Amino acid sequence: MRRGGSDTVSDARRPDGTLRSPGDSGKTSARIARHLGQAVTISRPLLWLNTSMPFLWALARGRRRFGPLEVVFLAFFTFPYNYFLHAVNDLFDFETDRINPRKGGVEGALTPRRELRGHAIASCVLVVPFLLLSALRLPWRATASLAALLGLSLAYNAPPLRLKSRPLADSLTNVLYALPMQTGIHATGSTDAVAPATQVFAAWGIAAHALTTITDREEDAAAGVTTIAVPLGNPATAAFAAGWFGIAALRARTWLGSWSTAVPFVPYLAMCVAGRTVEGRGGRLLYRWFLATNVVLGFAVTLAVILPLGIAQALYVGAFATALSAVAMLPSVGRAALARSSVRGEPAPKPAAAPMPTPAPKPTATPQPTATPQPTAAGPGALDGRNEP
Repeated sequence: MRRGGSDTVSDARRPDGTLRSPGDSGKTSARIARHLGQAVTISRPLLWLNTSMPFLWALARGRRRFGPLEVVFLAFFTFPYNYFLHAVNDLFDFETDRINPRKGGVEGALTPRRELRGHAIASCVLVVPFLLLSALRLPWRATASLAALLGLSLAYNAPPLRLKSRPLADSLTNVLYALPMQTGIHATGSTDAVAPATQVFAAWGIAAHALTTITDREEDAAAGVTTIAVPLGNPATAAFAAGWFGIAALRARTWLGSWSTAVPFVPYLAMCVAGRTVEGRGGRLLYRWFLATNVVLGFAVTLAVILPLGIAQALYVGAFATALSAVAMLPSVGRAALARSSVRGEPAPKPAAAPMPTPAPKPTATPQPTATPQPTAAGPGALDGRNEP
């Protein structure tokens, strides 16, 4: 035998010593594609806009043009950060999510616990290069804001702190949704410890979290997760959320000097009123209205940010905003389209055939004598072990 023959045989074997089959590479590709699809679903694409748009608003106010570094961090606040935030969340929320009817689509993934552990680890590894790049290339205040964001995200979702299970602390921790904006403000050279825009967005984040805990209160209570809505109940939690939406509106008015800046908060106050008595399917509907309001308000704020910049700059920033919106919405739109096409593709049930008339019985022939059977050689039966499923 030639020396190269053993190498060929070795290459054709799996690590456990068994021979590889021609379909192994195809199975590996399918497994990788499935895990990537899970990762995107876990990251909640519709929520990418909650983190990427505030960062874009901050950059638009402080940069004429975006360099490669700004674009990299703009991309970070789409999939990578949201994968990190929600993979860890889903791992420790597994028991709650199993009984939550909202999970399993655009509002959250339903992933086996064993696979969630892998996703949580992968998501933590994924954010490390961005933190190192920030430390090397961005002002130190931007790196401090980014580190605070990642730290708060872990403290909110994971033991031992797991602030999302501590009433009041769970909502207050959601100032983390304002930190992408603060990171962008610091990245453009600002020295404000907490910019006025960040204060408005932080108050909105606290209120928004309290409002959404109402929609999950029954599932959280059943799983033993004590969010703010579980001990306080719907009416008190809705009042708490309305108070923080009011604080956000007042801070926006003080910052920008016009009461018109309070108008965008009116839909959220209306949802707080509805949340006082909502339950069951009404809670799921309220959450969808919340998501839709975020998209509309995000579009309005984007226009308010870019229109004063002049036509050329507005078109430039608008192109980035449009790209972010498309990237965030395409996975959800694609999933919905696939679901509809699969439903349409199911074959319609065939109508039952009409019963055939039973023919009249024919006269019975005179029986003939039966021939004596001859012995036959035994052959392999149908269940000889070769017809395995």
